[in-house]
Amino acid sequence: MRPVRSLTVVAGIASVVGLLACTGSGRSSSSSMSSANPLAPTSAASAGLTGIWTGSAGDSSGSMMGAGLTTTMMQGMTWQLTQTGGTFSGVMQFQGYFGGRMSVSGNIDGSTGTFTMNIPIGSMMMMTQCTATATGSFDWDGVMSQIQGIYTGTNSCNGAFNNGQVLLTRH
Repeated sequence: MRPVRSLTVVAGIASVVGLLACTGSGRSSSSSMSSANPLAPTSAASAGLTGIWTGSAGDSSGSMMGAGLTTTMMQGMTWQLTQTGGTFSGVMQFQGYFGGRMSVSGNIDGSTGTFTMNIPIGSMMMMTQCTATATGSFDWDGVMSQIQGIYTGTNSCNGAFNNGQVLLTRH
């Protein structure tokens, strides 16, 4: 039995020595590890805002920018975004609502940003001749998987709305 234990210890030491040789005298850096492994997963930070974000929104209009959306629809909000450098743009949709094309765009700097949401003419449920625009700001959480923002804006038929809140999670 002793020779087997000695062999195990020797094999263990050889593994550690081999590992140290591969990482450069026991030091490793995340950049050398990630470049050595092309299959390493992409972090949320390097992916930026590009992707699908789902969550909820609401404001003082009681119907998300005065668009006539139900509470269920407002709780099923989706932003499908593409980020290029410090800007992003995409489509804004609501669960169960298949009206016109709504958009969202903005700027990002680190973990904060600004955004504009647009509901064009023909996109509101009961008010097809109305438009709405909202502007706001947001913060990412520490792991960049959640967006929390505030906004205000104007509906061309119903006037101003405020106290808007949006909470989205990376899908």
